[in-house]
Amino acid sequence: MNNPKYIYAVLSQTGTMPARIIKFITKAPYNHASLSSDREMQEIYSFCRKFKRFALPAGFVEEKNVGVFDMFAAVPCEIYAFEATDEQYKKYEMMIREFKENSKLYSYNVIGLIGLAFGLAIHRKNHFLCSQFVAHVLTECGLTHFDKDLGLVKPDDIRYVENAQLVYKGDLKLLKSFGLRGKVRT
Repeated sequence: MNNPKYIYAVLSQTGTMPARIIKFITKAPYNHASLSSDREMQEIYSFCRKFKRFALPAGFVEEKNVGVFDMFAAVPCEIYAFEATDEQYKKYEMMIREFKENSKLYSYNVIGLIGLAFGLAIHRKNHFLCSQFVAHVLTECGLTHFDKDLGLVKPDDIRYVENAQLVYKGDLKLLKSFGLRGKVRT
């Protein structure tokens, strides 16, 4: 019997200035979204800052390489699992490989963030918000669907999609080097 495979959506809230501003505006507990297929959370991907100390430039990154989470004593998070078929899992791996291999072509959708604040979906080629990236990949892989334009998906919306299974809630910092160490309940 095959072990089930999962794609994980990681929702978090850091103490960066942009994160604090977004939290003030949205009033949501988590204002950043990332993806991982790794139960130990060794590889987490998103659209965010490329360097720890500067909000820009921003684009597709492997988050442990940026080190923003290391800047804070605690990083509140929730991790949601989406069960994947072999085909969906392979599609996810293919998409992430495409993003990694062509990371220089991708940028953060700053204009989309402004549009989102006004309820306007702004799509730009190769530009994503963190939540737009997560929603795009989950949708393209057939893991879930959203009842709104993907340009309007906020991290908080991911918590409420029908098949999102909450598997961890707590401090991301306690997941030593992103390793859940058996705490993921899938």
